[in-house]
Amino acid sequence: MKLVKTSYKSEDVIILLKDVTDNMKEMSTEEREKAIQSGVHYSEMLPEEKEPTKEYKELYNKALNNHAKDTALDIGRISEIIYNNTFKKNGKLPVIISLARAGIPVGVLVKRYIKQFYNVDCNHYAISIIRDRGIDINAMQYIFDEEIMGNNNDVENFIFIDGWTGKGAIKNQLNEAVEQLKAIDTKWHSLKSDLYVVADPANITSYCGTHSDYLLPSACLNSTVSGLISRTILNKYIDVENGDFHGAYYFKKFENIDYTNDFIDRICKEFEKVEPSILGISGEKGIDTVKRIGEHFGVDDYKKIKPGIGETTRVLLRRVPWKVLLNINVSEKDADIQHILELCKEKNVPIKRIDTNNYKVVGIIKDLSADA
Repeated sequence: MKLVKTSYKSEDVIILLKDVTDNMKEMSTEEREKAIQSGVHYSEMLPEEKEPTKEYKELYNKALNNHAKDTALDIGRISEIIYNNTFKKNGKLPVIISLARAGIPVGVLVKRYIKQFYNVDCNHYAISIIRDRGIDINAMQYIFDEEIMGNNNDVENFIFIDGWTGKGAIKNQLNEAVEQLKAIDTKWHSLKSDLYVVADPANITSYCGTHSDYLLPSACLNSTVSGLISRTILNKYIDVENGDFHGAYYFKKFENIDYTNDFIDRICKEFEKVEPSILGISGEKGIDTVKRIGEHFGVDDYKKIKPGIGETTRVLLRRVPWKVLLNINVSEKDADIQHILELCKEKNVPIKRIDTNNYKVVGIIKDLSADA
C-alpha cells in the first residue's frame, strides 16, 4: 500500500492514509452536493479545490496576523495538559494521533511545543475518522504495533487531536470508535476517547485552548495549508478487509502556493511556556444550538447546519450554501468573519442575524431537493 504524498515534513508527522490520487477526480461543488443529498456518502467523493483568489489569500494573511499569538497560546495550553497527563504523570511518552485533515497541523504544533520546552520527542500519526463510517481501525492497529508491541507504553497515552469542534459529531464518532475497539480486543481497555482541540465553541470538551469561536488560520485555505492533501476518502478504492488505510488525494497542482510549513513555523515563533489549565464546560451545548436553529429555520436535517467559523468556511468553500447566520453580538467589522462576508458576497449568500450562542457564525447547506 502506497501512502499519500504530503508537504508536511516527515519528522513532524506520519500520515497513515492510502494514496488514491491516481484513482480519483475532483467533483464540482454542485455535482457533489446533489450526490450527497441523494444518499452518496461524502467520503466517497473528492471535492473540487480551486486556487484561492488574491483577496482570499489576503484574508488568510490577516487571520494569521490577528491570531498567530492566540493560536500559539492555545496550543501551549493543550500541550501542557497532554504532557502533564502522560509523561509527567507516568513517565511514558504521549502518542499524538491527529484526526485528518484539520487535526494534523494542530498535532504538529503540539509535538513541536513539547519538544521545544521539555525536550521530549513524541511520535505523531495522522489517521482518518469519518462521520457515520468510523475510525480507521487498520491505522489504529498499525500505531498499536509500533508504539505498544515491544515498548514500555500503554494505549492510555494515545492522545486524539482535532482542530476545533462544530456541533460535536466527530467527538461522538470518536466515543463510538473507542467503544468499538474495546469490544474487539481487551488490549484497548485503557484507551480514552478524550478529544483535544484548539477551540471548542460546542462546549463538549475541557481539553481545549478556548471555548471561543475564532478564525484558526489553518481553517482558511483547504489543502494549501493542510499538507496539500484532501479530506479523507473511503470508497471502492480502499480495501479495508485486506489492511488498507482510509485514503487521501494529493493536490500536486498547488505545490507552488503551499502555505503548510510557513503556517506551522509562524505559530512556533509565537510559542511561550504557559501554565496548564483545564477549562470547564458550561452553557448551551453545540448540538442544542443546532437544534434550536433547525427549528427556527425549518431545517430538519441537522447535518445541513454547520456551526462555527471553521465549519461555515467549509460550507462556503466545499458545499452549496443556503444562508449564513451571524451572531447578534458580533460586529460585521470583526476581523474573524471578513472572509465569511467576502465569500457570501461572492456567492450571493444571504446573511441573517440570530443568537448562535458561542458561535460567531453558522452556515446552512441548501436543500437541493427543493429545486428538483
